[in-house]
Parts: sequence; C-alpha cells; structure tokens
Amino acid sequence: MRQFHPLTIERLDRETKDSVRIALSVPEEFASEYEFLPGQHLPFQTTVDGKKLRRTYSICSGQGERPLEIGVRVQPGGQFSEFAANELAVGDTLDAMPPTGQFHVDLDAANAKDYIGFAAGSGITPVLSMIKSVLQIEPHSRFVLFYGNRKQSTTMFIEDLYALKNLYPERLQLHFVFSQEDQEFPIAAGRLDADKVRELYERFCAGLDPVEAFVCGPDTMIKTVTETLVALGFDKASVHAERFGVPRKGGKAKASVTIKTANQATVTVIMDGHKKEFAMQRGDENMVDAAAEHGIELPYSCKGGVCATCRCHVRDGEVTMATNYGLESWEVEKGFILACQSRPVSDAVILDYDKT
Repeated sequence: MRQFHPLTIERLDRETKDSVRIALSVPEEFASEYEFLPGQHLPFQTTVDGKKLRRTYSICSGQGERPLEIGVRVQPGGQFSEFAANELAVGDTLDAMPPTGQFHVDLDAANAKDYIGFAAGSGITPVLSMIKSVLQIEPHSRFVLFYGNRKQSTTMFIEDLYALKNLYPERLQLHFVFSQEDQEFPIAAGRLDADKVRELYERFCAGLDPVEAFVCGPDTMIKTVTETLVALGFDKASVHAERFGVPRKGGKAKASVTIKTANQATVTVIMDGHKKEFAMQRGDENMVDAAAEHGIELPYSCKGGVCATCRCHVRDGEVTMATNYGLESWEVEKGFILACQSRPVSDAVILDYDKT
C-alpha cells in the first residue's frame, strides 16, 4: 500500500484572492516515489479540529520539476482549503501519498501531435502540468487551451500561461472565456456550453489535427465538452476527462440491513504482497468503510468515486459499483473498481491492490 509521507512547504503564495499555490519539497529518501505523469494528483491527509480530512489536489508542475506544486481553490466552508489558505505556513509539513491517477498525458520526445485542452476554474491545475510537459518534452507538438472562468481576477495560473505563451509562441494557443465580464469579442464571453465549444473548436482548430483532448472541470462542463467533441468527430476514447468535485446528487437514505450470517461476504485484500481478510454485510455502505471497521485501512481520499485513490482489481468474485467518475471504460472492462463505491455481490471477493 502506498504510504503517506510528510512533505515540507517550501513556498506558499496567494494565486488569486480565492486560491493559493503551495510548493512542496520531497525528502530525498522518498524522491523516487513522487515521480509523476503530467495530470496526476496527490492525496493529502491532515487533522483539523480533531477531525481527519483527506483531499486530493492535482500537481501543476511540469514533469520532472521540483518542488512539487499544487493549486488550491478556497471553497467557503471547505475545511481543508480554508486550513491550507489560512493556517499553513512555510516550513510546515503536509502528509501526502505518492502521485496517482489515470488522467494524464504519455509523452514521447519523437511525437508531433496536436493536443487540445478544455478547463474550467481550478480544472486548469492538471492541464497546466500537461501543457508545460508537452511543450518541454515534445518539441514538435502543439497545444491549444480553451479556459473558462468567471472573471480574469479569479483565473488561476494566468501568469504561468502567458509566460509559456512567450516561450513557445508558435506551439501554444491560449483562448480565455469569461462568463461575468464583458469582452471585446463575443467569442471570448460566456460559458463553455455546447455552442461555445463548437464555435471555439471550429474557429481556432482549423488546420490542426488534434489527436487527444483533455477536459477538466465540473461535471456538467465535462459532459457538455465531451459530447460536443464527439459530435465534431473526436473518437470518444481520445477525450480524457477528470472532474473537480463530486457531482451533486439528491439525498439518498441508507438501506436498512438485517444482520444475518447468510448475508455476509468474505473480502480478501492483497496489498504489498500480503493478504488480509474481513467479513462484511452485502448492504454495507462500501468496502473501504467496512474494512476500516475491522482495523484494515484501504487507500481512499474523496470517497465520491472521483479521485480513484481507492482503485483496485477484482481478482475473483463479483461486486457492484454505485458511482464511477474516476475510471476509464477500459479499466472497468478489465475488472478495476473503486472500492469506496463498491459492495460485494458474490460470497467471496478478492481485491488486488498490487495489480496496476
């Protein structure tokens, strides 16, 4: 099992009035564990007011860069983000797992590709890492970014993007869209809805041959952009998406479960070459919580089916997964699940955390 390690805050800067940039140094003994692919994130753990909190934040550094940098949008009432913005200081430490996540770009210096990215708000964080890395490592590739925000003053990493544009003027296109500020040209105003996505793509991607698209933002924006790109001729498998935040749902009452031995399933966990076993009721909320009740800590962070920190492979048995926003369709087909969203169906289930 990947372990949390303390990372020291090297810099902490106010990025916008409602976001902070945190630079984290990695101890030399763990350096190899924190190599990452552009687009991946770090699961964090801290204790605030006696309550243990876990959150995931994407890395915005380019591949191979140190220190590791993340961007945190401060949400009103957000325990972790307000703690990060108001209480953390240079020299403090944050416990973080090594990087994880399937939302990433695979780089090859020999590539000559056209990439496009759609980001909304703090969804720019992993896309910024991709842009930096593509431009630095693939000298024959180009990147087109469409970036939606309410106002310029709340646009994260805008200076970084302009700096990259100055360094790579022929290979980076930047197109900002603001929903709460008047713009000189109508195409730069509004939201990233289907009409806007189509207009932007047809206007600024003419003559390009984009082979991959990376989309990051809230759930409705992800759905709109993905569907529009597919309608424009993109192969759906080439449109990669990551959601920021768990989609809102209506309240759902917990099922009442009568505890009977016949309703139990045996779950075996393989992790770091070791086996652990526990029993749970099929109607229990999920495998992560059921394991915790038996003193077995499984990896998790968001518990909303988004971050995929709890990703594992079903070696044997059958499970049902309530929600999936973190796995690609090919992963599900190969038997990977999100344990925080899964319950056993068969009498016995074997979960393999060592399979990647």
